[in-house]
Amino acid sequence: MISRSANKLGAQRGLHSSLRNPDFMSWFKRRQNAKPAEPTKDTKQVIEEIESGENASAASKNKMRLTEDSFIGQELGAINKAERQAAVQHIPFNKWLSSTKVASAKTLDDSLLQAYNSTIGKISISSVEDESLALPFRDLIGKFHFTKALQAATGVLVPDYQLTRLQSPLEFRDFYLKEVVSGKLAKFKESEPNAIDLDDTSYTAKSIQVVKSVTPKDQRRRLSKILLEVESLERENARLALEKARQAA
Repeated sequence: MISRSANKLGAQRGLHSSLRNPDFMSWFKRRQNAKPAEPTKDTKQVIEEIESGENASAASKNKMRLTEDSFIGQELGAINKAERQAAVQHIPFNKWLSSTKVASAKTLDDSLLQAYNSTIGKISISSVEDESLALPFRDLIGKFHFTKALQAATGVLVPDYQLTRLQSPLEFRDFYLKEVVSGKLAKFKESEPNAIDLDDTSYTAKSIQVVKSVTPKDQRRRLSKILLEVESLERENARLALEKARQAA
């Protein structure tokens, strides 16, 4: 009896040894949705596909799409531009350069005496009527230091042409009186066209001829006159062509 019961119990346990699958149909669904396994390719074949660009579309799917939030920091070009602007703003050149420092002849004389006494004058002078200001510069080094100090004191750059032509401190004073103190420099603006005000008295050489600038009003008048002449010529040509056509008919 015991052996029969044991054999019967073993048979029952054998039938219930595996777990029951409640979703048996999901196995077929997984088989349908499963991606087919790609066969292993040879290394040479993979290299040829990469060089030819055949698998470019597949590779593009794996690329990470970046947004503005993905980038942190600043571009190198923007950093370099900011550094250059900061350097230009803090150089001494832009601090002393100004066209409003020399507003009168007295301020010009003070700047001239200051530049002369600090660079050339062995004996300090206190008046622009001193004869030493009319003497030519002894050497180019002294002239260079004087003109540099004068430009820094007045805040006005002297053109290279004038630096070469002027030979004494008194000539520099005459130049400043004529070009700066008189208000002529105020007419010059680099941002505007035809900013340089020139006339026949600016150059005394016979080989230089100054052509007067044409105002916008005169330009419009000349343009209207040209258009009227063109219109009249077109009408005359049309009339002659019509007469020839009538005579030919």
